[in-house]
Amino acid sequence: MSSNDKHLELSDYKFENNDFLHYFKNLYKDRGLKAFYQFLNRPHRRSYSRSLIKKYAGEGYGLEIGCGARTIAPTERTVLSDAFSEHGVHGSIAKVFFKGDEIPYPDGTFDFLLNEHVLEHIANPIKALKEWLRVLKVGGHIFLFLPHKERTNDSLRKVTSLDHLIEDYQNDVPYNDPTHFDDWFQNVVEKGLMPEHYKHMEREELLNSASIHHHVWTEKEIVELFEYLDLEIVFVDGKVHYRRDTFLVVGKKKS
Repeated sequence: MSSNDKHLELSDYKFENNDFLHYFKNLYKDRGLKAFYQFLNRPHRRSYSRSLIKKYAGEGYGLEIGCGARTIAPTERTVLSDAFSEHGVHGSIAKVFFKGDEIPYPDGTFDFLLNEHVLEHIANPIKALKEWLRVLKVGGHIFLFLPHKERTNDSLRKVTSLDHLIEDYQNDVPYNDPTHFDDWFQNVVEKGLMPEHYKHMEREELLNSASIHHHVWTEKEIVELFEYLDLEIVFVDGKVHYRRDTFLVVGKKKS
């Protein structure tokens, strides 16, 4: 299915029957024999995050946006989506493809939404989040796992303010907006901090594939953003223990 499919339904999607078998198959494809160790290693399986998803979204159907090469979503009831079939040197395991601000599902389709290290790649986060809220049921949860400014290759950059995000939304900046490229290049690439899997890509490809971090945050800015969008804050973890570069904010749709 492609982004041209504007009226998808949950009944169109083939869910996975065995979540951990699906996880292991994709881990093996990516890591080979190392997958056996990583599958048995609890931190690699990320049981902490899986348990939080189960706690706040223990039933119903979800949507993962930008799943990439692996997922911690319960795949027996989660639609795995992506905007691109590849990320750097890794292929996506998504089954449906569309941009995060153009979701081809009806209003109120999903009980929860999930993504890991995705929102920072989106030039217009408020536009995307409003679209996510459109397809989320009232009372549904959004799980955002994001890179922490102080513990990633963005450590030399400034955090993105809420005012800046509002301005981007009002100006309807496109997904490949170049505004932050120079800042990213000067404070990440020129400092030798560029991720290995993007080093073969040129400027236009990096922008058109949403590979750079347009925005930089800590959990405080995301809490502020959620409150601006009238989401109830239900859980915050400033440092996910098995992945030191990551923080988590969970919000609930009020109305």
